[in-house]
Order: sequence, then C-alpha cells, then structure tokens
Amino acid sequence: MEETSKQPGKNPIEPVRMNPDSKFRFSCHEGLECFRECCGKITIFLTPYDVLRIKNRLGITSAEFLSLYTRIVDLKSTKLPFFLLNVTEDGKCPFVGEGGCNIYADRPLVCRYYPIGLGVLKSTEEESGDFYFRIKEPFCKGFEEDKEWTVRQWRESQEIDRYDFINKNWFEIVLNKKLLAGDVEPDEKSQRLYMLGSFDTDSFRNFVFESRFLDLYDVDEVTIEMIKEDEVELLKFAHKWLKGVLFGEYVYPRR
Repeated sequence: MEETSKQPGKNPIEPVRMNPDSKFRFSCHEGLECFRECCGKITIFLTPYDVLRIKNRLGITSAEFLSLYTRIVDLKSTKLPFFLLNVTEDGKCPFVGEGGCNIYADRPLVCRYYPIGLGVLKSTEEESGDFYFRIKEPFCKGFEEDKEWTVRQWRESQEIDRYDFINKNWFEIVLNKKLLAGDVEPDEKSQRLYMLGSFDTDSFRNFVFESRFLDLYDVDEVTIEMIKEDEVELLKFAHKWLKGVLFGEYVYPRR
C-alpha cells in the first residue's frame, strides 16, 4: 500500500530489497531546499490507526473525518474499499503548512515510512516475509545528509512498530482476502461491516454498547471494560471481531 509522489519517466523506487539491518543515509529538516516537496502530488492510503489518531487530533468523529478529508477507492487485488487522504487543488496534503506538517505527531503510516517502502511476500506456495526498499526521488536532498540509519532504527524512531502492531489484524484481513478470495466481490453487507470494523471506531462503539451486540457475542467482562475505556483497545477488538465475521477466527455467537 505504499504510495508516494512520482516523477514522469523516473521510478523513485530502487530495485534493491532491504532488510531491518540494511543501512541508508537520510535526514529531513526545514533547512533543506526540498522541504515539504514530498508533501505534494501524493497519494496516501490511510490505515485504521491513522484515522483514529488524526480524527482525535482534529477533535472530530471518525465519520466526520472520513467525510471531510478522505475519498474511497477499491483495490483491485482485494476488492475491498480503502480510504485515500484528499489533497488540495494543487495536489498537496491538506495538513501541510509553511512550517511543515501540522499534524506531525499523528501523521499517517505512509509518511512515517518515507523514504522507506514496505513490501509483503505472502502466498500459499511461497515463504512469507516482509522486505523494504528505498524511495529516492530526484528532488529529495535528504539523502545527501550525513545521518545514517538502519531500517530497524528508522522504524523505531518513527513509531512504526506501534502502528504495525495496532493494525496487525487489519493487515491480515486484507492479505487473507487477497489470498483466499481475491476475485470475489464482497456483497453490500460484508462491505458495510468491513468499513464499520476497520475505520469507524465511533460508530463501532455505538454498535457494541447500544445494540444487542453483547447479547449475541460472547465477550468477557475484562475485554468489555478495556474497550469502554481505551479507544485503541476498541479498534483492536473491532479488527479481531471483523476477522471472526469474515473468516470465522475470533468472536463466536452465543449459543
């Protein structure tokens, strides 16, 4: 899902696989002449935890954020809807200002990875595994800086491990859909449940606590208290529940 700005006739992705211990030089700061250029002419896919962090930063509900700041696209490989961050008329991120990113502490996962991209190898026949690659765009002067990183150090510095952990079950839903039923178009009900359990935590909370959900599903008291108090736990629970609905892996109806 890694998408970045592209230059005509020039592929910014270097065809070299990197591992967590691979090294690269990079630094981004306001003193660079290219500062903020990577925030223009971009395509940013949003993960569920991105939506949660940004909507809380803005002080609005999930539904309001999705309505005001995103648009829906369907990935051909999964037939599932995804959200893209809307851009301004000149193609820039709506949250970039003169001093840089206005929501930097809560910026999306794609922005945290940059200038590294993530690739995922997972099939029923081949060995699974993640790999990384460098995104080196012609305008970027950050690669001329002296600061050296390993991919592992970069991930730690950008809080990527936390994002990946919280999004883990959602990533698995997307991968399982691609592998097990990539050609199957989800029906309207499945798409509605997918959107509810993936991205709209405020509506999902209402669904759990203001409907017959807890009468129909066997959820222990400890979990109920956690998801009442902690929105991140609610999001993780929603993804586990969604896996159960789509693949029969988690929450089972009461008998």
